[in-house]
Formats: sequence, C-alpha cells, structure tokens
Amino acid sequence: MAYLFLDDSKHHRFGFSLAAFVICETDPTEEISSIFRKYGYEPYTFEFKSSTKMQDDTDLQRLRGALKNFIGRRCKLAVCIVNDDKSLGPAALKLLHNALEHPRLTGKRHEVFFDEGLFQSRRAADALVEKDKALQECQFHFEQDSRNVLGIQLADIVAHTCSTMLIEALGLLSKTITVDAPNDSVYHGLEVELGFEMWADIRYAFLSQNKPNPKDDFDLANVDVYPWGLFIDDSVDEWIAATAMERFGENYLGCIH
Repeated sequence: MAYLFLDDSKHHRFGFSLAAFVICETDPTEEISSIFRKYGYEPYTFEFKSSTKMQDDTDLQRLRGALKNFIGRRCKLAVCIVNDDKSLGPAALKLLHNALEHPRLTGKRHEVFFDEGLFQSRRAADALVEKDKALQECQFHFEQDSRNVLGIQLADIVAHTCSTMLIEALGLLSKTITVDAPNDSVYHGLEVELGFEMWADIRYAFLSQNKPNPKDDFDLANVDVYPWGLFIDDSVDEWIAATAMERFGENYLGCIH
C-alpha cells in the first residue's frame, strides 16, 4: 500500500496549470508533524504554503528545506500538466492510471487524497473513478482540507517546484541563486540557475524506470519518467507540451559535480 497526495499550482499567464502527486510508502503524517515542530510550527494550526514570501524568514526557509529533503529521500512524485485548471482533477486521474502500472504501485491497494476544488463536485470525481477499472483498487478521498491532511502540503511543494522548473524551461523566468551548502565543497557559494537547484533537490524522487535498451553510459544514467510519472493533457499548447516532455519526460541520475 502507498499513500498518494495531490495538489496543484495554477499559472494562467504562462498558459498552463500543473498538479503533482507525492507518493509515500507509509502514512507520512507523524514524520511531517515532527518536522513542523522541530522548526517551531504546530501542525494543523500552521499550514505550509509555497506561495508564502520567505525571503526574510529563516525559520520558514529551514522548514521548506527540511520538507523538500523529506520528499527527496522518502517519497516519489508524478506530475500532470493541463491548459485549463478545470481539467486538473480528470488529468490527475489519468496520471494515476499510468502511475499504477509502475512496478512500485501495481497490484496493490492505495489511499489517494486530493486537495479541494479539483473537480466540479465529489460526485463528478466518483463518476470518473467508476469509469476506470484500473482505479478500482484505490480508496479515494476527494475535497480534502490541506490543513488537516499534511501530505497535501508536500504535494504543494512539488507542484510549485515543478511549475517553476517548467516556467524556467520555457524561457519565461531567469533567476540565479547562491548555493548554501557548507558540507559540499563543490557547490557551496556557487551561483546556479534556480531551476537547476530545484531539480537537484528532487531528481531522485520522480517515478521512473530504467531505459530498456541503454545505448551507452549516458543512457544508463538517464531514466524514463514518462508515462508513469508524467501526463500531458491534449489541451496543452504544443510548445508547452514539448518543453514539458523535454524537462520531465526523462531524468538524469548521474553525477552532477
């Protein structure tokens, strides 16, 4: 059994919206609660939102870093991209259909939690699930309050992170940051692109499989994310769809030093 949590990030002015699943092998609630308390935040009272300004808030930055570290070490993730955010819920179910064919998830029962507002109604969501036999083994929890379901707050981080990565890949964002990693002599103090830093934090978490017939060592270091960890809806503009496939369709896991 796995626990899957979905949240979204809307970017109408850039022509897309994105939703992300965070996939945990066990219920992450206790561990997330412990992380919150470690940095001085009370779960169920405080809600982490990636959209919150954190520039001058060291504690919030540390909390974000700890949650991203948890995702990178303990979770898997999958993303879907649509043009109109009204399609996010249905597209996420199509992504889930593909994800359930991954060896990590196939043939098992799972608990699946969706944030609020991703379907026209709970009844509409249930109707879509009933039409897909592959989804029948899952227990769905639609219209969940992210303040009460802490795993959805992890999905918020991934949705925001992957959206920023896509916006940068589209050439619509150009920002560099200085790496603060005292234990890494190669990267500490280095100025890198924001999208690279975001990708480096979560690159091992994408739901993926090894390429079936790698041609060389570089191919061996790349894994296929599509179709298990990526779904691009037909509504997406061709340019955005092609960029999203290039950015997320496969993933490099080799050395980046």
